[in-house]
Amino acid sequence: MWELVETDGIALGMNKSQPDLTRVVPKGGSLLLLEFETGQKRLFDAAPFIERGGSYELLGDERYFGQVRIIDGGMALGWPGGQEVYPEALFEMSEPV
Repeated sequence: MWELVETDGIALGMNKSQPDLTRVVPKGGSLLLLEFETGQKRLFDAAPFIERGGSYELLGDERYFGQVRIIDGGMALGWPGGQEVYPEALFEMSEPV
């Protein structure tokens, strides 16, 4: 996760405070095994995104869901149709394995 650095209400930049993703493995259904640069592994369930509908509904198709890739230099997950899940959600909505 990138953290906004401010002084007197003025944004000065961003600090990285979450490790990068190094590997993602579809585990069936809406589950993904995430591996971070620290070696930590977490299980992420994308069901809430699928249930949201819209373009995320495509993630309910297991073949499409399996096309997940790490994007933005290890900061997020993405699919060919432009669906993205960013670090805050990946970490907060996943469980350690």
